[in-house]
Amino acid sequence: MTKEDGSELVAKLPFSYAGPPKYMTASEAAVMQYVHDHTEVPVPKLLTWSADASNPVGAEYVIMEKAAGCRLSKKWAEMDLEIKLKFIVNLSELEAKLAGVDFPAYGSLYLKESLDNGEKYEPLAPEIDPDGRFCIGPSCEREWFHKEDTEAIEARSDRGPWLTLPAFGNAVADREIARIELNPKPDVPYGPPRGSIEEQLHVLEMAKTLYSRSDPDPHSGNLAFRTLWHPDLHMGNIYVSDEDPTKISSIIDWQYCVIAPLFCQAHFPALLEVDYDDYRYGSEIPKPQFPENFHELDEDDQNAAKSKAEMQILAKVYEKFSGYDMKRALRVPWFFPSLFNRCGSTWQRGAVPLRPCLIRTAQYWTEMGWAGDCPLKFSEDYLEKSKKEVEEYQDYIDTRRGIMKLMHTTSEGWFPPDVDFEAVQKMTKELREKFMELGIKEGVSRDEIEAIWPF
Repeated sequence: MTKEDGSELVAKLPFSYAGPPKYMTASEAAVMQYVHDHTEVPVPKLLTWSADASNPVGAEYVIMEKAAGCRLSKKWAEMDLEIKLKFIVNLSELEAKLAGVDFPAYGSLYLKESLDNGEKYEPLAPEIDPDGRFCIGPSCEREWFHKEDTEAIEARSDRGPWLTLPAFGNAVADREIARIELNPKPDVPYGPPRGSIEEQLHVLEMAKTLYSRSDPDPHSGNLAFRTLWHPDLHMGNIYVSDEDPTKISSIIDWQYCVIAPLFCQAHFPALLEVDYDDYRYGSEIPKPQFPENFHELDEDDQNAAKSKAEMQILAKVYEKFSGYDMKRALRVPWFFPSLFNRCGSTWQRGAVPLRPCLIRTAQYWTEMGWAGDCPLKFSEDYLEKSKKEVEEYQDYIDTRRGIMKLMHTTSEGWFPPDVDFEAVQKMTKELREKFMELGIKEGVSRDEIEAIWPF
């Protein structure tokens, strides 16, 4: 919106897919206000907001100043490697400072005034909230507010806040158990393996067993610090100075920010496009790696190889300049954060994604520093079955990811702001028709192909 004096404002209104409008709006406003007032992370100034849909606008809204500077996506191509390295160092230092704020509980950040009477909350300590305005309340993550949830499911769901890691993990598992018991997903003869209802409930109960054995003290050294984190730092959400793109002038889109264990939150920013399967953690910055046939590639493929090599260097610099705890959290074995993150999608995706996390945790029990003997034991038959189903599931995921990569989009259908949307729509239609044609030639049914196609 443009005011009479020429200055510009931004108004955000929620849509149903994003999550619960009341909580999402109230929490986004609180996060922006807190980050603006109590950290060095630059955010647009919050002007006004309302989480009450009965206001004159007729919807929840957040109104803020327009972000200063320009989107990183408009500058990236013209930045040389040295400039990009300086930018990455600045970004990693900002994130480390945000992660250094010690919150009192897991959940979502709110202004106290925005919560209804009777809603649970934990106040912030005076050291991080001198005026006593903020609190941690129920999680606003959309995973807690599914449109198919019945009153009976909601009655069995504890949305937080949670003081300890066991409470945090068990609440997610109990929510999934309630959904599976009261509203199970129907079995279908196509798509990735899900496991039976009994198998889904069994992996969740095993996860709860492990959660209950985890240390309840978030400062015990298991990197469970209660951390606020921006989950989606792609180039469209970061603004930089027009004159000096190493300087970050604003970070936007805080609506999905929650307070969760650091080891669950820490990851490379999306703009770095890190291939986690190939990435090797450590302090040494690698030399650029190119394919052996690099000089035989055409110009586009050479540019792609150069971009990948550059991203490897930038990711290593990001890791190197992250704070001490951040660096340790980035290096936590994949199965430990996934033990918590994958639990929350068991009703949607089935038992298969969570199983390898349980198995790996049992295998590395002592190395991970857990006390006593692991309470989980797995037979050879169970391990073999799990391996086979995980391979089938991974084939399905890899196919979907390949499609989304060709379409330049995410699992939710978002496109970078600099992408020609009409061109992508046309390409998507052509790609889908080709994919359907090839699948049918290979004997794959139309229903199976529809199950794989992401949109």
